[in-house]
Amino acid sequence: MPAKSSKPGRLPLYQLLAYCSLTIPITAVGMPVTTYLPPLYAGQGGLGLATIGLIFMVARIWDVITDPIVGILVDRYQWRHGPRKLWIAFSVPLLCVTAFFLFMPARDEPASALALLFQLLILYTGWTFLQTTHQAWGADLTPDYDERSKLFGYREMMSAGGTLLILSLPALLGSWFAFDAYAEVASMGWFLALILPLTILIAFSLVPDKALAPLPKQRPKMDLSQVLAGMKERAIWRILAVEICVGIGVGVTASTFLFVARGVVGLHSGASSVLLIFFVASIVGIPAWLWVSRRLEKHTALQLVCVYSLACNLVLIPMLLLGHAWLFIPMVALLGLSFGAPQALLRSMIADQVDREEVRSDLNKAGFYFAFMGTSYKVGQAAAIGVSFLLLALIGFNPEVPENPDHRIGLILVFTLVPAIIFALCILLCRNYPLTRDAHEKDRAILRARFAAKTLSQDS
Repeated sequence: MPAKSSKPGRLPLYQLLAYCSLTIPITAVGMPVTTYLPPLYAGQGGLGLATIGLIFMVARIWDVITDPIVGILVDRYQWRHGPRKLWIAFSVPLLCVTAFFLFMPARDEPASALALLFQLLILYTGWTFLQTTHQAWGADLTPDYDERSKLFGYREMMSAGGTLLILSLPALLGSWFAFDAYAEVASMGWFLALILPLTILIAFSLVPDKALAPLPKQRPKMDLSQVLAGMKERAIWRILAVEICVGIGVGVTASTFLFVARGVVGLHSGASSVLLIFFVASIVGIPAWLWVSRRLEKHTALQLVCVYSLACNLVLIPMLLLGHAWLFIPMVALLGLSFGAPQALLRSMIADQVDREEVRSDLNKAGFYFAFMGTSYKVGQAAAIGVSFLLLALIGFNPEVPENPDHRIGLILVFTLVPAIIFALCILLCRNYPLTRDAHEKDRAILRARFAAKTLSQDS
């Protein structure tokens, strides 16, 4: 068992929470755009399902394309007074101004397809700047192996809390006001426009923005050759492959959950409440997995998370086939315990890879690496919908009649067996991962020596 590393980079709790608070507006963009906006614009907006499907597909393609571009910009143009905050501030007008148009369309008027597409492109660009820079900032805040896991673990816990808040917002406000679909979406737009400046003010006031090493006056530029060189490390591709697989595993569960809850278990109005239990369990589970990673290695903890998720999915198969519906809610809670841990551990691992690349090239490529992490997860989620819906189509499943007994076994197997296979693949990809705690400490020792040399050179 490796010895515990020292904690020179331990963050005070108030700084940790202030940094993580920015995940709430990040969540406030993602969930409403994918869950609430399409039905509103397709129905009351009069655009129809086909047009909405095309618009949102183009917008997601744009989102994937802009990820590496934003990552390169964030790394290439850094200011000595703070390499990250300015890019986060740049996202505010893109998100807040767009929110007032996108989330508050005119009532009783047909929506414009071109206007909707333009607004989505602007919103996704701002979201990419906010999300990518925020994660890169996290890698800058602490050099410590275990403290990074804690930071990204808290970030995922705050993200799950933000999801709970967004899911509860319409119900909370609906108990006081008369709500229709327009008001429901408008409430989310107002929430984003108010919470983003507030959390930025808190984070900017309490959390420092500085590189772990001083920025020299003359340093290599993030050109195409540097981008390609930064992707030569095989371990990075393993992390990205696991990130895609996690996106697929989580995405298959998410995209088929309501079908199983309604068609197999018989839950209809209570399905959303079960989702709340899932996210509460996620918040509870992350600290336990962080405890495991501190005593072992990050990749070992990640393997154990995947073993646990695989086992939960396999246990669900006989439970659902035998009709033990009363066990569904506790099993969903148990499955939720492992939901946020892979994302936290993988982001901590990529932060360590940023250090390894800086040893090689003397360039901090955190923005670029985290941008590719974002792209990988989006690819995984997109593949999840394609895989799960294709498999359901092959068995003749009809989403309008999810309780059809002829499709029950196939639906259960797609919901459980596909994620189990994906998590088994993740376990194999993490075998013999080279960047261990000891290897990372050697990288940090090299970077500390360079830091001292640069500081001495600048002072002389």
